[in-house]
Amino acid sequence: MADVRFHSLEESAYLWTAMNVADEKGVSYELVPIVYHSPEHLKLHPFGKMPVLQHGTLFFYETAAIAHYIDKAFDGPPLQPADAAGQAQVIRWVSIVNNYVFPTMNRFMKERLVRPAMGIEPDHAFIESAQEPLKRQMHVIEGALTKSCFLTGDTLTIADSFLLPHLLFFGRTPEGEALLSKSPGAAAWVERMRARPSFHGSISRTYDAFGFLPPAKGMSWAA
Repeated sequence: MADVRFHSLEESAYLWTAMNVADEKGVSYELVPIVYHSPEHLKLHPFGKMPVLQHGTLFFYETAAIAHYIDKAFDGPPLQPADAAGQAQVIRWVSIVNNYVFPTMNRFMKERLVRPAMGIEPDHAFIESAQEPLKRQMHVIEGALTKSCFLTGDTLTIADSFLLPHLLFFGRTPEGEALLSKSPGAAAWVERMRARPSFHGSISRTYDAFGFLPPAKGMSWAA
């Protein structure tokens, strides 16, 4: 029996984050598919988001809480620093991803790749308006990853698991590919994350869900 269950759709970027945290911690999990915004879904998450973590009789929603719980409730390598300054750095990066990176990169990937693949006209106004915010975000990310192997230092934390799905999929767009080519620290981090066993542990679900997208040049879809 798996240690925890994730109630979610397969294609949720935050499910990928939660699975990556679990894989890094060595926590087994199973996916329980939901019907989006069904009464059962809204009972688990009143705002209709995902994933929801189930551990025995406990249920948690909001991925920051889920990641923190997995790190603290189970044995395994620590995914957050013990000191106050280190913890603050992790929280800061989780906040950066949730408030700035996710709204821009996730939607940009959908407009650039998913909608055209489904025969739907993308929102060109959004694509244009996102150019400068994306450059600013990549500048901040590159600044951190030229100083250390991971976002907050030389050890992986939950912050890296939050950034990974967004930068990985953004890198499949022409603009993302171009920005990564000019950001050697971020590009090396992506390959470093792809080489970790945790990446292979989570890849089958999320990558299969987006397998219809064209691969970026020089990067195979499968790890």
